[in-house]
Amino acid sequence: MESLQSGYKEVSVSRGYKYRYYFSAPEPGKLSLLLAHGFPSLAIDWRYQIAYFKAKGYGLVVPDMLGYGGTDKPVNHKEYLHSLLAKDLVDILDHERVTNVIAIGHDWGSKTTSVLANLFSERFLGFAFFAMGYMAPNPSKTYEELQEEITKAVGYNTFGYWGLFAAPDGAEIIEKHIESFWDLVHPKDPRIWKYNTCPPGAARVFCQSDTRTPRDPAHQELQPVYEKEFSKGGWVGPLSYYKVALDGDAEDSKKIPLENYTIKKPIFIGCAKKDVICVPALSKSVAAQFCPQATIEEFDTGHWVLTDAPDEVNSALDKWINSIVA
Repeated sequence: MESLQSGYKEVSVSRGYKYRYYFSAPEPGKLSLLLAHGFPSLAIDWRYQIAYFKAKGYGLVVPDMLGYGGTDKPVNHKEYLHSLLAKDLVDILDHERVTNVIAIGHDWGSKTTSVLANLFSERFLGFAFFAMGYMAPNPSKTYEELQEEITKAVGYNTFGYWGLFAAPDGAEIIEKHIESFWDLVHPKDPRIWKYNTCPPGAARVFCQSDTRTPRDPAHQELQPVYEKEFSKGGWVGPLSYYKVALDGDAEDSKKIPLENYTIKKPIFIGCAKKDVICVPALSKSVAAQFCPQATIEEFDTGHWVLTDAPDEVNSALDKWINSIVA
C-alpha cells in the first residue's frame, strides 16, 4: 500500500471538482485500465488489480470517485449524476493523454462504467464489470417498480437497504453506529445480507441496535484506511449515489439515445455467486439483452470479489483482455 499511496496525482476536471487518482503510465505497446470503485470503497480497493496489471506493463488510472477519499465531496446529490461522473473520468483520461483504454467498474462503479459505454463508447476498447454487471439506462421505472420487478425475478427484495442509504438521516445513523455499519458492509458470511440488508428497514434496525457480526478478515488490512478517510470525508458524498438513483437518474438516462443502450464493444462481467444483492442471474439477463459480445465468469465469493478472489479475478480479466486485443 505504500507504493500505491505514492502514486497518487490530482487534477481539476472540466466542471471544477478536484479528483485524486492513482496513475501509472503504460509500457510501450500496452493498453491502460480505468478502474472505478463503488460504495463504500476507495481507489485502494483495487490494490490487487493494480499490483498485478502494473507488473505486466499495463497503464492504470484509478480515481477516488467523487465524494470519496482525496476527491472533492459536493453535498448536492445531483452533482453525482452518472453522466457527469462519466465525463469527469474522461477528463482525467484526457489530462493524462490516455488512449487504448478499457473501463472497469465494481458496484456503483459499474453504473458509471455503463454510462461511459453509453456516452463515450468510442473512447474505449471494451468494458468490464464486477459484482454488478452492465446497467442499462432507466428513463422511466420508479424505485418502487424496480423493487417489484426484482422481487418477482429473484424471489426477494434486494433493494431494501436503499431506504437507509438514501434517507435524510442516513449519514448520521452510519456515523453514530459505525462499527455495526462496517460489520454489515463486510460480513464474514455474505449470506446475512439477505436477512439484514435486503428487507426494507432491516439495515436501519441492524445499525441503530448496534448489532454485531463477524467481519470478513480479507478487509481488515484496509480498515485503518477506511476509518481515516471516511471519518475525515464523511458519508454525505458516498450516500449521494443512492439519493441520485432515486432522484435524478431517470432524467439523466433520457440523455442517452436508445441505440446506445446496446453495447457493441467487448464486455466482461465477473459475477459473484454468493452476492445476494447483485444477483448473477440479473446481470446475465441484462447482458443477454444488451451485450452481444459479453464474456461472463462466475467467482465463488460474495460481493467483494476483487478482494476475496484476486488471483482468479486478475487471471480471468487478463485472459479476456488478451482475447480482445490479440
